[in-house]
Amino acid sequence: MPRTPWGLLVLLVGGAALPWSAAWAADAATPLRVEDAWARRAPMTGHGAGHGASRGTGAAYVTIQNPSAEPEHIVAAASDAADSVELHETIRDGEVMRMRPVPRFEIPAGGRLEMRPGGKHIMLINLRRDLKPGERIAITLTLGRGGPLPLEVPVR
Repeated sequence: MPRTPWGLLVLLVGGAALPWSAAWAADAATPLRVEDAWARRAPMTGHGAGHGASRGTGAAYVTIQNPSAEPEHIVAAASDAADSVELHETIRDGEVMRMRPVPRFEIPAGGRLEMRPGGKHIMLINLRRDLKPGERIAITLTLGRGGPLPLEVPVR
């Protein structure tokens, strides 16, 4: 039986842990912790691209802890579940609640960012498929200092 070099074994074991650690921290300089990520169930609507109708929207929520001494920012988001992804917040405009896009979300130093219904959220625009309970969708957040933060988000 051939012997496996220790370097290869360390590479294989370390590589197997990479997807898990990538979901919890963008890199060693930005030790963010992701909690309670989920997306809202959303069916597609209309007839899709080329027919002038929207294919529906969805929303995703997540809480991110930032234990570092420096603030971090989410500056963009992307997902294979939608044609476009925007950062949104819900605001009161007189007697009406409205959603509006924002350029970034801050994750304060030593604090947390909580996205939830009726507040800050990730807006999935022109869905490419129905978002059904029990499935998972990929969302990548782009951080100002830390680069990409990939998430696997369950649909509820």
